[in-house]
Order: sequence, then C-alpha cells, then structure tokens
Amino acid sequence: MNNHIEKYLESYLELDKPEFAVLLTGKWGSGKTYFIDKFIEHNTKEEEIKFIKISLFGLKEVDSIDEQIFQNLHPFLGNKYVKLTGNLVKNSLKFGMKLDWKDDAKPDGTSTLDLSKLNLLDFFSDKKSKIKIIFVFDDLERTDIELIEVLGYINYLIEQSEFNVIILANEEKLIEEEVKSESTKYIEFKEKVIGKTFEVQHDFDQILISLISENTDKSKKYLNENKAIIKDIYSKAEHHNLRHIKQIVLDFEYFIKEVDEKYLDNKEFISVLINNFFALSIELKSGSLEEKELSDKPNLMFDKDKEKSNVAKIYEKYNIEDMPLFNGQDWVRILLKSSVSKEVINDVFSKLSFFIEEKKNERVSWVKLWYYRELENDDFEKVLNDVLDKFKNCKYKEPEYFLHIIALLIYFSKKGLCDLNLGEIEKQITICIEKYKETSTWKEKSFEDRWNFNSTGLGYMDSDSEEFRKFYYLIKDENEKIYDANQKVIEKNKLEELLTAIKKNDEKLIEELLLNTYKEKPLLQNLSIEDFFPFLKNINNKSLMNFTYILNARYPDNHGIYNQKIYCYYLKEELKFWKKVDKELKVYIEQNENKTLSSFLLKEFHKFTIKNLVKKLEDCTKNA
Repeated sequence: MNNHIEKYLESYLELDKPEFAVLLTGKWGSGKTYFIDKFIEHNTKEEEIKFIKISLFGLKEVDSIDEQIFQNLHPFLGNKYVKLTGNLVKNSLKFGMKLDWKDDAKPDGTSTLDLSKLNLLDFFSDKKSKIKIIFVFDDLERTDIELIEVLGYINYLIEQSEFNVIILANEEKLIEEEVKSESTKYIEFKEKVIGKTFEVQHDFDQILISLISENTDKSKKYLNENKAIIKDIYSKAEHHNLRHIKQIVLDFEYFIKEVDEKYLDNKEFISVLINNFFALSIELKSGSLEEKELSDKPNLMFDKDKEKSNVAKIYEKYNIEDMPLFNGQDWVRILLKSSVSKEVINDVFSKLSFFIEEKKNERVSWVKLWYYRELENDDFEKVLNDVLDKFKNCKYKEPEYFLHIIALLIYFSKKGLCDLNLGEIEKQITICIEKYKETSTWKEKSFEDRWNFNSTGLGYMDSDSEEFRKFYYLIKDENEKIYDANQKVIEKNKLEELLTAIKKNDEKLIEELLLNTYKEKPLLQNLSIEDFFPFLKNINNKSLMNFTYILNARYPDNHGIYNQKIYCYYLKEELKFWKKVDKELKVYIEQNENKTLSSFLLKEFHKFTIKNLVKKLEDCTKNA
C-alpha cells in the first residue's frame, strides 16, 4: 500500500543536487520507522549508497547529531568514540583512505567536531564519485533540541552540502505545538525545504509476520497459527500503534518460555491464551484499561439495572468473559510485572478445563457438556446422563466443579433438555454439601466471591441468571462456614504451637510461624498477654536481638508490599495485642529499672521496636 512512496523515494535518491527534503508523516507507532527500515534494506547497494539514519528522540543539542553521524559512518570509529569520548581532547582524528586513531597524546589534529567545516565525502576518499550519502531523520517531533536549530541543521545539509534528506515525523503533533506556542517556524521551514509529503500507511498482516519472524523463537509457531486472532484484536482495539504490538510479541515470547511443553500442544488453549494475552495487553498499553481496575475488579458480572464496568466491557469486546484463564490480579502480575513464577503458572494451567482429563485422555463429561455446541444428539445425551449420575451420587467434590455442574444443570433444565427440575437440583445440593463438609477439598479451600472466574478458566454457564446466583451463594456460604471452622481449628493448633515455642524460647519455630506460615495472616490477637509476657521478662539478650529481627521483618516499613497493600494491612487485627504489650512493658521497665545491659536493651526494644510497630499498625488501621 506504500508502493507509490517507495517509487517516489527511489526517484528522489537519483537526484544529484536535491533542493528539498521528503517528509514521511503518520501517528506514533503507525509504521513510519518500519517502512523506512525496509526501504533502506532494499535500496542499500554495497559501496554505492550510504544511509545515515538519526533518531532525534531525546537528543538535547546539535552536537549529539554530529556524534550519531560519525558513529554511523564508520563502525570502528563508532566503537572507539563511545569508549573514548572523554579522551577527545588528547587525541586526534585523521581523515583519509583509512581511519586511524592515535593515542600518543600529541596535538596533531583537531579535538572538536564541527560538521559545517567538514566534507563528509572525505571519509570515502577516492570513492567520492561512487558513494551517495542519504540522511534520514526520525522523531523530529520528539527531540529536545530547539526546533529552529534542528531545522537549520537539516536546511544546511540540503542547501550547502547538497545531501538527500528524508524526514520522519508525526506532523500532526508538530502543528499542534506550533498552534500552542503561536509560532510559525515549522510551517515556514516546510514551505521552504520540504518538497513532498507522504502519509505512511501500513499493511498489518505483513508487519505482524515480520515481527513474529524477527522477535520470536519458542512462540513463533503459536503466533503464526493465530495471526487471525491477533489481527482481529488489533482491529477491535482501534489503537494502531505497532511499537506496542512489537512489545506484546516480545512479552508473549518471554511468557511462553515459562510454560511447560505439555500445555503448548493444545491448540484450543493456545488460541484462548493468545486472545486474552494480546487483548488485555493492548488495552493496558493504550490506556483504555488501568492496572488498578483490572486488579481490583475481578468480578466481571453486573446487575442488569447497572451499567457494565469498563473491565466487563473489555472482556465482552474480545470474548474473554467465558474463558478469562486468570483472575485480574494474576493478569496484572503477568502482563505488567512479570512476577508470576514458572511453578505458579504451570500449576494454574494444570487446573484449566483444557487439561482436566479422564484416564482415557479425553475431556471429562462436564467439560464436554460445557462445549455442548460441539456435540451431536447421541453424544449430548451420553455426557448429560453421565453428569447427572455423578451429581446424584455426589461425585463432584471439588467446589468449583460442583458449581459448574449446578450451572449446567440449571441451564439445560430451563431449556427443557434436562429432566431434573430446579427443586430437585436444590435438594441434591443440600445432600451433597452434607457429604462434602468433611472432605479436605471443602475444608481447605475457600473460593472467592466472584462467579465469573474459577481455576478451570471457564465461566459458569448462564451465570447471570437468578437461579444460578441463588445456588452460587448457597454453596459459597456453606463452603465458607466449613472452611472457616477448619481454619479456627488450624489457627488454634498453630497458636498452641506458637505458645509452646515462646515458653521454650524456640527461636526457629517462632521465626517459622511469624515469618512464613503466618507471614501476612493475623495470629497474635488470640494470644493472651499473660502467656506472652513471661517470655519477654525472661528473655536473654541474644534472643531479644533475634526477636527484634523477627518483628521488624513481620512488620516492615511501608515499602513492604503484598498484593498491592503494605504487609501490616493484613496484620492490623494484632494491634490490640501489641498495645497491651506496650502498656505492660512500660510498667515493668519502670518498676524494674536498673543499670544492667539487659535493662538497657529491654528499654531500647520497647522504645524502638514495640512503639514503632504499634504506630505502623495504627496507621494501617486508619488507612484501611
């Protein structure tokens, strides 16, 4: 689609004494740089033409342009120039057939670089007549050099040195700045110097193929097989920034290296993964989706009387709502922070519906039923009957699987495809919960309050219906009661374990419980001051030092972050306990003050550790 530009530029390069520059314009990320790089690649003939491409982005002075030109002209000089810039005063440059760099500290050459005093063709000596130099200036609108200086520099190259010059810029931004500053510098320059302007378009298909080919290794196959999905996302996003697409391609290449091979063989899974990864990435990079709303609003469902959230609209836009794969917080960690470990990623993948298989290595019945549109009549009856039989015999012990079964049966019951009515479904739910309450899956797992996402990666069928929500909260509440009761038992046991460790001054166990097992979980609020205080009264100096370390690590300063909140936010329930310790310790120190080292250290511990952590917890409580 840019053939006409290529043909014109080829004609322009043939001019021996051009009197104007050519401008290639387009919005940021529209493919200008990609176009010119390909053009240079196709039009560079060895020893006949030399393109010197300068990015003006971030340059602060004209001398920086000189430096880039010299680096472009000779790789040897470029390398030495970078390393020896600070030695230019004591070194000299000698121009001729060969480029020599002497380090003899003799002032036998100039120590300043002034382009206006040099004929750049001197670099090529006897090849003057054969070599043609073309200057390409990119990012004109994003330079920090005064615009009038840059334009004057370019004008000198064209008028005085008679070089061909191609300029790449987002002209729209240049004109906007002109209007803001009430200046006419750029307009006047364009009228005088720029003879032709083209707006660069891009062929996304070809650019995507090139990006995948040049920037991927492990993910190349998967991206090529799903180019249509990426193209559809690019079209829907209406954010045509190719730099962002390149970044996403690179991010996906990095991410896929963490995924076990056994998951990459599933083509359907890879297609869903690519759809979700690219869609959410491009929305985040364009600014249409904010990190906080994705992280804080994992529940995509909405009341029919209320407007959809931005996240819900985006998930619907890219058909993510049925298979989001990860919750919002995990997507933030994957796409923006790259902070999810390989072990966690593969553990999550192992629980997705794509990989829940029976012994004969095929989808389990309820997953087949979720994909009911793929089934023929006989197969549908077969899997539905299998799901019904297992439901009636309470075989679905995993809470999230159980919820999927309920959602499917409600849906097909309402559609007249299942003989079990809603009353019978509710009765069977109660029977199964009674059986499940003693199983480890219900006692040790509590699922979050969101009915659109679960570890299987599949959304619950007909999750917007009143019937499903009723049963969802019934199951969730029962699961919560079972889980909470079990947690109290566990907590009681751990508290007794901590108390035993305190009484025995078992520092290793105290550290394990407070810094690992209960790192961000409140526990000490259930410890009585009567049980704890003898530990402080009788502690030796070295143990007090170790205990100080443990407390400082348990209640770090505000830079200690977990799930976007400071650590002490999760421990604010322990504030009352430490206030009691503060009060008791103050009285004890006043009544037992002496001039021993132990007394001094205990006072220091009270003043700088206990009072400090009380303040931290008070601040957390205020800001909660």
